[in-house]
Amino acid sequence: MKRRDFLKLSAPFGLMPILPKGLPINGLAATSPLLNNPCNVTDRCIVFVYLNGGNDIFNTTVPLNQFTDYANFRPDLYIQQSQLITLDTTLPSAKQMGLHPNLTGFKSLYDSGLLTIIQGVGYNNVNRSHFKGLDNWLTGSGGGEGYRTGWMGRFLNDRYPSFSGGPFIGELDPLGMLFGRMNNTGFHTNEEHSYEIIMSGKDSNGYYSEIAPVAGENILNIPDTEHGSLLSYIQNVGNSLNVYAARVQSTFNAGMNASSVIYPSSNLSNQLKTVAKMLSGGSRTKIFMTSIGGFDTHANQVDQMDSSIGFHTTLLDEVSSSVKAFQDDLAAQSLDDKVVTVIFSEFGRKIVQNGSYGIDHGTLGSIFVIGKGVDGGVIGDNVDLNNQNSQGSPDNSQMQYDYRQIYATLLQDWLGGDNTAIQNTFPHNTNNYATQKLPIFNTNNIVPSSCYYVPQVAVASAFLQVRIMLEGFYKVTSDDMDTNLGSSVIFPTSQPYHVAPFNYTGTESFTTLPPNTVDWVLIELRKAEDTSQVAIRKAVLVDKNGFLMQADGTPGVTFANVPEGDYHLAIFHRNHLGVMSSLPIVLDGGNYIYDFTLDTSKALGHHQLKQVGIGTYALYAGDMNNDGIINNQDYNYYQLNTGQNLGYKTADLNGDEHVDNIDYDLWYQNRSKLGEIK
Repeated sequence: MKRRDFLKLSAPFGLMPILPKGLPINGLAATSPLLNNPCNVTDRCIVFVYLNGGNDIFNTTVPLNQFTDYANFRPDLYIQQSQLITLDTTLPSAKQMGLHPNLTGFKSLYDSGLLTIIQGVGYNNVNRSHFKGLDNWLTGSGGGEGYRTGWMGRFLNDRYPSFSGGPFIGELDPLGMLFGRMNNTGFHTNEEHSYEIIMSGKDSNGYYSEIAPVAGENILNIPDTEHGSLLSYIQNVGNSLNVYAARVQSTFNAGMNASSVIYPSSNLSNQLKTVAKMLSGGSRTKIFMTSIGGFDTHANQVDQMDSSIGFHTTLLDEVSSSVKAFQDDLAAQSLDDKVVTVIFSEFGRKIVQNGSYGIDHGTLGSIFVIGKGVDGGVIGDNVDLNNQNSQGSPDNSQMQYDYRQIYATLLQDWLGGDNTAIQNTFPHNTNNYATQKLPIFNTNNIVPSSCYYVPQVAVASAFLQVRIMLEGFYKVTSDDMDTNLGSSVIFPTSQPYHVAPFNYTGTESFTTLPPNTVDWVLIELRKAEDTSQVAIRKAVLVDKNGFLMQADGTPGVTFANVPEGDYHLAIFHRNHLGVMSSLPIVLDGGNYIYDFTLDTSKALGHHQLKQVGIGTYALYAGDMNNDGIINNQDYNYYQLNTGQNLGYKTADLNGDEHVDNIDYDLWYQNRSKLGEIK
């Protein structure tokens, strides 16, 4: 993956929305149950499935009340009525439709009350260019607005106004994830902070191997110039990618797919299967975008000998079977109360066939919404096939719902955005989409107004990547640290710094020890104007590569409720001299990296780090009583514990569970060394 794929910009434009018309009809078996907690909006997400190329809605959902007209307009392409799947015999005539014979998965979802079909969807003067049409759908354009940002990016920006391109308190996952092959216009924002990670056909391991090294080495001595600002921005984006890469792989590895569900072998299926696995692994990404191509069926849409088979048939089978398997997977893992799936295409196709056994670009289409929270049924009447424009497409006067009404409904009723959030998402609309919502969701599962989210401002939080090495634990041959202690049965499941002199009362603990753990350390933020003043503390684990991680294995260290300002980092280990950063970090809601291993100058004071390898510096071993000096009092600790094995001892300076001559040698080399902080 190239960095430009993550940063690429777009310049979309748009046209005008109109008012809705039509009434909903619920499905025959609409039995959507009450969800566990409609107020718990932070765990909910939307999974979009984009049908790339302009899906032919009239061979997807055939209007049975106009079957004769349908067959006359498509003499070579129409599907025999006997082959169609009747959706719901209880619907009124104007909504009666027959599903394509390969949409058995959709029929099953509908009968279970899990599918809502919204007909007559578009916008005024639909643009029938693939690029422009998709751009409009992703930016929320369609009325001359000329948005240069995506509606998803604007919504996420409203919800997380201080997002700066990386993880923050409460939201460690990418806010958006893009799979398949399509542009990322929908997530782009004015600040040029993309809200999505692009997966594009990769499993998490392939993704990680490509994205993890993108940032490369940190840029040192960035000049205070415009050029320096650009270097800093690029470095921060790269660092965010590295952080997200580890988190993405973590959720993927921790997740699973239900063994009872068999996904079809297809690209879309693999995308949805990956989404389900990541959600199972704890991902809290808000918007996933998946896609399937091939719907630009100008020629040979159907087999010339049998219109019920052919290229379009294969595509619909892939969509139907993949989405059904995805929903079954979510249900089997009790994740279905967190997810709705939305299927859309950039435009529909004409009513009349062309001379190549295909259909050319049209106007109106339908949106399919699937999930445990939907009300089920059909919203909107079948399009009148005889009301055509001069080119054989549905006349735009037949539009029943502007697609942005549907987005507004999703954002408010499912994700909990208030009217201001909707207005901020579509700032130039002349209609108030928040007052034109559609009855897509079961009323028991709609987020009540009392539970609408409050924008999560991250400026009072900090996310840090901090790297240290511990002398004794450090291995020159592999340039990392030994994990014998971390993998031992004696390793404490709760933070060990509750004793003097630390007296830290935090409750950090783990149930399952993250892999490659070396030991617990204590990290502090100290006020730059008075480094004796501790603003906040936290016990964390250290990975063998030296990077600190939270007790659950999440990379990095997060602090909540930290006022903006300048802070020094202080790092303590139970038997090494503590260190403090030589320079303060300016906390303003962003993401920060501090690497103590690069040079002795990274620590405040005179030679507070010891060189242990070529270009690698570590904390001095030997301060067994943590009084800030390595002396005979520490030797006394060694004497009391020498010869003891299998204990979490402060005298065990190299973490091998033994107190022996190796520990004595480490102490002896460093005796009389004075630390700068206590």
